[in-house]
Amino acid sequence: IPNTVTYTSVINACAFSKHPDDRKDAFEIAFRVFKQMTLKEVTPNAVTYTSLLNVYRNCLSTTDKENRFLLSQYLFKECSKAGFVNDYVLGALKKVVTKEQYIHLVGSGEQSSSNLPSEWTRM
Repeated sequence: IPNTVTYTSVINACAFSKHPDDRKDAFEIAFRVFKQMTLKEVTPNAVTYTSLLNVYRNCLSTTDKENRFLLSQYLFKECSKAGFVNDYVLGALKKVVTKEQYIHLVGSGEQSSSNLPSEWTRM
């Protein structure tokens, strides 16, 4: 039976697809896997959220700032609700969105989870 590590490993592999022609497929696979993970009630963790942000960073066009932000905003809200925000999540988020968007989401330009609301970092 697949668990968090299994699902996250597949998502992470998608994040580092080497061929530009494969990035669209890698993006779609990563989110099908994430959807299946949630439907099967397997709980994502900080590594899962970091891997999904890496999928955004590596598979979405850097010129598509609006879509990158909207997707990252949704994912960051889910991650913070679940209490899995850590320095790795923040580092990955910072690489996906603009500085202004990052500040909008996190509340500051810092990349330290120690200054965030405790409910975002409880896990």
